[in-house]
Amino acid sequence: MDPSTVIIILATHLICSGGLYYLISRDMPPRSGLVHWAAGGVIFGVAYIARLSIERRVAAPWTVAMDSAMVLAVLLFVAGLRQFSGRSAGRWPVLVGAVSVYAAAHLAVALQWGGIGRHVLLNGTLGLLYLALAAEGLRARSLQPGRLRSPLLVLTALMGLLSLFTLARAAHVAWQGLDVLYAGLFAQVFYGYASLAAVMLALNLIWLVFVRLNSQLIELASRDALTRLLNRNGLDELVMRHFAARDARPITLLQIDIDHFKRINDSHGHASGDRVLREVANALAAHVRASDFIARVGGEEFLVGCVAADDGVSRALAERLLASVRKLDVRLPDAKLPVHCTVSIGISRRCGDLTAWERCWAEADRALYAAKAAGRDRVVSVNSLGVDLR
Repeated sequence: MDPSTVIIILATHLICSGGLYYLISRDMPPRSGLVHWAAGGVIFGVAYIARLSIERRVAAPWTVAMDSAMVLAVLLFVAGLRQFSGRSAGRWPVLVGAVSVYAAAHLAVALQWGGIGRHVLLNGTLGLLYLALAAEGLRARSLQPGRLRSPLLVLTALMGLLSLFTLARAAHVAWQGLDVLYAGLFAQVFYGYASLAAVMLALNLIWLVFVRLNSQLIELASRDALTRLLNRNGLDELVMRHFAARDARPITLLQIDIDHFKRINDSHGHASGDRVLREVANALAAHVRASDFIARVGGEEFLVGCVAADDGVSRALAERLLASVRKLDVRLPDAKLPVHCTVSIGISRRCGDLTAWERCWAEADRALYAAKAAGRDRVVSVNSLGVDLR
């Protein structure tokens, strides 16, 4: 296929992809990176078509604008990927400054070495920017959860190979001159891969967005929106996975309830009550062991699973959680003094399989009520009740 036709197809694809990113970005958080990708795709596509129409008019004043637009487009893709991975996209003055430096270098090189110098500079710069995009993908991969690592690895490979092709093209033009830009085997291979990379990059970025949204849906389905602890759905799924394993270890349950929580809501309002819940949840989550789990199972109730622990370890964990809440000083907007909280904790016997789960939970609940009846702010184990709960 004629390289000019390939360029037109490539440019059209970039513009359409940019438009798609923009439409998706309207339903995404502001810092999702898609706005940068949308601008980058459209700018790159327009610049490709414009450069193709003026390619033989090297001295045209707006040639520098088209080449600089390509540089800006790749910088926008890099910024968008940084923002998508939770890092700063960089400030606009920095982007404008970088493009201005390129434009100045473009004018100097074009005056000194003409069209050959211009194309060597452009392809060399783009090759290095593609390499920077690949490096950002690799860096983002090390910071993201497992589901995002595969598309980020594909992105790194695509951009890394495109970087090599583009740098080789700069060397090829420097060696052979302008005649090899659109003619010959290398030009066909270069534009063929560039078109493939553009298509794959667009699909890859959509893949990233899909995985991110899917992960967020899973998070919303399994996590409590207020405390970010497991909710009942997340707890049920975790317990089923735990006991489905061949080497499933027993679990001791700790049922926890905030003492006199209704008074806090009645005295300070539900917004302050939510703040207390978050503070208590954070304190509890910070003091469980790495192998344990914690869920919010009611308005002010939490359930901790103490995995593979004897009675002494589970009791020590409960006492540690009790002490961590006692130390809290929750400052509320309408209160002059911080609010001090306590919790009551009930401990079950060890639960060895899924069939015993409901029984153990009932035991923990029974022990919790005993702790409240005994004056609250304490730990009670079902083993100390002396009652047959089978």
